This record gives sequence, C-alpha cells and structure tokens, in this order.
Amino acid sequence: MMPDTDTRDGTRRLADEAPAVVWEMDMNRRCVYLDPGSAMVVPPEAFNFDDWISYVHPDDAALFAVGAERARAGHHHTMEYRIVRSDGSVRWLLSNAAPRHDDAGNVIGLLGSLADVTSHYESKERLLRSEAEHRLLTENAGDMIAHLSPEGRYVYVSPSHRDFFGYEPEDMVGKKAADFLLTEDLDHAAATRGTRPRGLATLRGKRRDGSTFWISINLRAVRDPDTGERKGLVAVGRDITPQVEAERELALREERFHSLTKLSTDWYWEVDTNAVFTFISEGIEQRLGLQPKEIIGRPMTYTAHDMEEQGVKEFIRRFAAKEPFRDLVFSVGLPEYPGVVRHVRMSGEPFHIEGVYAGYRGATTDVTREIRIAQQMQKLATVDALTDLPNRSVLDASLSARLNDRRGASSLGVFFLDLDRFKEVNDSLGHRFGDELLREVARRLRACMRPDDLVARLGGDEFVVLAECRRGVASAARLGQKLLDALATPLMVESQEIKVGGSVGISLYPQDATASETLLSAADTALYRVKEQGGGTYRFFTSEMRDEALRRHTLQQDMRGAAARGEFTLHYQPRVNLRSLEVVSAEALIRWQHPALGNVPPGCFIPLAEENGCIAEIGTWVLAEAIRQASAWRNGGRMLNISVNLSPRQLHDRTIVDTVRKALAQESLPPEILELEITESALMEDQNLAISVMRELKQLGVRLSIDDFGTGYSSLSHLRKFPLDGLKLDRSFLDEEQASDVNPLILAESIIDLAHALKLTVVAEGVENAEHLDFLRRTSCDEIQGYVISKPLPAAEFEAMLASPETLASGPHGKSLAPPAPPAGYPVRIHME
Repeated sequence: MMPDTDTRDGTRRLADEAPAVVWEMDMNRRCVYLDPGSAMVVPPEAFNFDDWISYVHPDDAALFAVGAERARAGHHHTMEYRIVRSDGSVRWLLSNAAPRHDDAGNVIGLLGSLADVTSHYESKERLLRSEAEHRLLTENAGDMIAHLSPEGRYVYVSPSHRDFFGYEPEDMVGKKAADFLLTEDLDHAAATRGTRPRGLATLRGKRRDGSTFWISINLRAVRDPDTGERKGLVAVGRDITPQVEAERELALREERFHSLTKLSTDWYWEVDTNAVFTFISEGIEQRLGLQPKEIIGRPMTYTAHDMEEQGVKEFIRRFAAKEPFRDLVFSVGLPEYPGVVRHVRMSGEPFHIEGVYAGYRGATTDVTREIRIAQQMQKLATVDALTDLPNRSVLDASLSARLNDRRGASSLGVFFLDLDRFKEVNDSLGHRFGDELLREVARRLRACMRPDDLVARLGGDEFVVLAECRRGVASAARLGQKLLDALATPLMVESQEIKVGGSVGISLYPQDATASETLLSAADTALYRVKEQGGGTYRFFTSEMRDEALRRHTLQQDMRGAAARGEFTLHYQPRVNLRSLEVVSAEALIRWQHPALGNVPPGCFIPLAEENGCIAEIGTWVLAEAIRQASAWRNGGRMLNISVNLSPRQLHDRTIVDTVRKALAQESLPPEILELEITESALMEDQNLAISVMRELKQLGVRLSIDDFGTGYSSLSHLRKFPLDGLKLDRSFLDEEQASDVNPLILAESIIDLAHALKLTVVAEGVENAEHLDFLRRTSCDEIQGYVISKPLPAAEFEAMLASPETLASGPHGKSLAPPAPPAGYPVRIHME
C-alpha cells in the first residue's frame, strides 16, 4: 500500500478501516512507530494524534481522555471506545496502552495497540436485544413457555404459568415438570409416542386447587451446536380445555346422532341443490332393506313410485320454491326392485353453508303399515268383509247421490232381499258353512246386475240392490223375479247342494218416497210383509204397508217404558190337574192397554219386542209381577203355582239367573212355586249356553218346561239333554181337521206316554171343547189348560173364578167337566192346599 500524501486523510483511513494498529508515542505525543501495515497508510511522523481524538465518538471522548492521561502518568490501561467513521457509522475499538521507561525508570513514552471489536459489540447488542425481545415475549405471551433441564426440571417458567397452574413461576423453577401433570396422561403419551407428531403431546395439568385442565405441549430439544449434546428442552404449552370440551361435546353429539339414527325408525337425508341424495342414514336399511349407497347419488324423484301422487308434486313445488315441508306422504319404489312399493312420510327444510343455499335435509318415516291399515280400515268402513260387497255406508251414500242426481230421470228401484231358510242352514251346518253360502249368494247377485247397478250387504242374510227401472213397476218386477230365480237354483257349498230361496221387498222412486232412508224403510216393510206371508216371492210397497209400518213403529217406540207407565197388565189362565180337576197353577200372560191404540194383542207386540230388545225389560216386569201376585195369593190362602214364559233373549242372557233370584227373594216366594216356560226355538239357539243357563236356574229350585212342544224341530230324545221338568203339548195336536197321514190325537197320546217315560210332566194347552177333554181323560196327561176351563182373566176375575167352584166345574160353555161316568164321590173342587 502506497503512503498517502495527505496525512490527515491517512489518519482518517486508519480510523475508518484499520483492523489493528500497533503504535509507539513519545511524551510529546509524537508518533515514533506504526506497524508496517499502518505505516503503509500513513507514515508515523505524519500521524496526528489530535486528528485521531477528533474521530472519537463524543459520548466516549471523556473516557478516552481519562485513559490517555492514565497512560502518560505511567499506568497501564485498557479501554473500549467508538470511532465515528467518515460515513457516519460507528466502529468499536479495543485500546491497550502501557508506559515505556528508560534505564532509570522514567516514563519516556507509551506503547499501545488498537483492535477493531465492532463485530463483537454488534453480536452482543443483538444478543441483548434478542434477550429483551424474548423476555418481552415470554413475560407477556398467553402461552406457557418454559426451559427445562435435561433432567426435566424447570429452569425458566414464563409468568403465564401463574394464570393456568396457580403457582408463582419461582415456585415452579427447580421442580420437575412431571409433578404438574397427570401421571396417567404421561403414561399414555409415552405409550403413544410413535403414533403422534414428534414433540407434540396433549396432557392434563394439575392446578394448585386440585382441578385439571388440558394442555397442548410442543417440545424442542436444546443442543450444543458443536457436540450435539442435549442441554435441555424448551416447552411451549397452550390451554386447550375449551377446544377439548368442544371436541368432546361434538363427539358426544355425533355419537348421539349416530345412535339415534341407528335406533330410530326414521332415516335422515340430505340432498344438494339438484335434489340429488348426498347423505342417507342407516335407518333406511333397517326399514326398507336398502343400502344408503344404493340411493346416494340418485335424485329424490328416482325413488318416487308415481310422479302423479300429490305428495311428490308438492315436494317438487316446495323444493323449487326453497320452502320447508312437513309430512308429505307418497309411495316409493326402485326399478331394481319391481313390484316392491312402500309408503313414506317425509319432512325437510333447506339448509345453508356459510350463507349459501346448499340443498335440503330432513327425515323420512316408513308408514307402509299405517297406510295399509288405513286402507284396510277404509275397506272395512265401505266393504263387507265376508262378501266384498259394498256395505251400508256405501249404500246410503250411493242412494243419496243417485236421488240428488235424478232430475226427472227414470224410476230408481230399491230391492230389499232376505234369504228364506238361512237360519236353518246356519244352525244345522255351522257358521262356516253359512258364511260360504253368503259368499255364493253375493256372487250370484252380482252376476244378475248391470255395471251401474249396486249390490250391497247390510248384514246377516240381508242384501239390498239399487237399480234403474226405466219402465217403472214392470222393470222392477222383472228384476225382482230375476233375483228370486238366481236364489231358487240350488247352491253348491262344499260339495253339498243347498236350497234356500229368497224374499224381496221393492220400493220405487219417486212413487213410494223421495228420501233415501224412507225408500229403504219402504222396501224393508215390503220384505217384512213377504216374510209374514211365507216368503219365496216379491212384493211392492203399498200405502197400506206404510200404515202398518207406522203402527209397528209406534208400538216399538211406545213399548219402551210402558211398564213404568202402568200400561201392561197380567191375565192368568188356570191349569187344572186332569185327575183331581183341581186348579193347581196359573200361567201369567201379558196384555197391553195402549193409550191411543187400545188393547194390543201379545202377538202384535211381543215379536216387535224381541226385535228391538225391549223383551228383556218387559220380561223382567212380567216375572216380578207374576211372582208378586203368586205371593199375594199364597198369603191369602190360595196355594197356586205360577208359570211365566221366558223369551229366547232372556234364556241366552246369564243375568236372567240373578233376575229370578232377586224377584223370588223380594216376595219370599219358594222357588218351586215358579215354573219358567221355554219355547223349542229358544232351546235350539246356542244349545250349550241354553243348557248352562237352565242348569243355573234349576239350582235355584225353579221348575222348567218346554212350551208349545211340537211346533219346532226338536224331538223327545233331543230334549233329554236339557234339564226339564215338563212339557206343554201344543194345541195343534188336538186339531183333527188338519191334513195328516197320522191322527194327531194318536200322536199326542204317544208323545204323552214318551214324555212320562222321560219323567216329564205333560200339560195339554189349547183344550177348547169337551171332546178334547174327553180324549185327554183317556190318556195319562197330567194337566190341561184352555178355554174349556177358562180364558185368561185379570187377577180379580181369576180370584172370583177360584171362589166359585160351580162356575169352574161347568166350564165356560155350561158343560160339566166331570167325567161321563165318574166314580162315586168324585167331587170337582179347587186346589187350596
């Protein structure tokens, strides 16, 4: 390096650039030596000490002056000061100076060196700044920052630890970090080290108060840069308790949702903006047997069985309008499963993701069973279950609709049809056989009708036909006969040929009525008249029938409560012992004195009472009144038995036993005084129930007899299984004028003998004349009853008759009841025991 001719400039260059300078100075501050490198910049003699002093940083000038003064005073000194470069930057210099002595020990100059230590100062400043920044960060950060020794003990703990652990940082320094964490979490972290990112762990910290919180810890090893030896750990921890709790709540909700969707009978779904399935829960597999993957990716309409269904149309409309919907019902089916159709009920609503419409989500329920039950209920409500014919409700609706739509059209015929001998078939062959017979009748009736005609079943063996009758009566008559002909042909049921036949009652609109209920009632009335006359034909409704129907209706209405109003009375007909000619019993027979119609014969209102159920009320009154009268006679000294008729309804109602028991107890009447008369037809209906009720009545001690024997289909041998005490021979056996190959009197005598063989008492009823009486005396008949003795009488007249033996002995026709050649002393007397 060539010497700089400008000495000041040379000194400046040394101050700006020289990395090191070795110098010697005399006591006059003249430079006498510079190291060769520096001398190349400026010669020693050209070096100006004052110029150098001017380059010293102002803040270090005083320090520099003190150091120079100490050196001149003979002291060794070392100092660091700053030089301001020509560009204004600063460099640090390390100055060492020592005095130089002569042989006498006097200071004759100074020796020294200068070294550039700027890089050292810059590193130190950066370190200090870094430390300051680090402290600022660690002392103010929300995270927990710590320095741990290789043994895991805290060397440094940031103040934030206080907020989470509750300990002061200085209380934690020197202690193991593991002491502040749950042991089981540390064990779990050690066991799962290979399954998670290196240096990351999630553990629970232990607070000073004993509670815990979740920490996410990031660990980094601190190593010696030269040897790689681990000097400790830096740990950064963050409280993630809210996050963990949120994740657990989310997991719990997802688990609940999964469980609910798995256990629920519904299934949940989502579709995109094109109504294409993007999610379906597992419930669809449980209810429909379909895998979700079979549906996902398909449009909603792909599953619809009928696009014309109202539910499908409503879904399409709501989806296009982005409107929620509830309880849309429609049928579903997939082309992959032909013939398999299910019914579902679906609800859904649109959903959005970050404010953007994303599709629909909702729930669907399989309602196939409910729909089919509803359809079945609808069928049951409109279709007869046995014959599949329309039922009464459909008949009423159809008839009303046809009447409202007539507008001058042709006549409408209502045909009320009833089978003539159905009850016999049902009772003899069983209900299953009867049901099949009704189904075959329904098929035949349908075959007779035109497409627009209606055939309905009302119940039992009753059917109704609605048909256009363009020629009025003529058309109706032809159709009525056609229906009868269809039933007249024998029916084959379970390989058996059955002949039942039928009866038809006909009413016409508008001739007979203009209201549906009235038309039906008119046809029913006409049918009733046909049945009264033996059946097997058809009859048109007439005004006379209307009057009779009105009378029947009046009787049916007014008989309710007639007993309470005192309109019923009892008449009594005596029964006479044929051997002693003593009155031993009386049969109680009801009479009705109607306030408007006058005396109504029992034959007119008893059948009606059986039909409408009033017979139970009437029968109870008759029983109580007859027992009361019998008790009154016995209290007056007339020891008469009393007989009362039981209706079929009473016999087949177990409450009759309690009714009889209470009536007897009410009057304190011995039960053997009471005889209950039962018709053959009543015994034939539900024989098991009849036998059971009769046995209970027998246990009370009352007598039981069969009334009008010979009018039904029972035989004496058949009667053996019933607990009977006697039978009453029907009056028809005393009628010699009836056409028969066998003399009825001979037949009557045989029945009397057979009945006695069965230990049954025999009472002949309907004994009208002396010839009947003479015949019965020659038999072993026990008692007689009839007009030859007395007609039924009110209680007062009956008592008067009992008080006049002569009247009874002569009979109502004035002829003696005594036998043609009675034994001597055979008196006619009244039984008074």
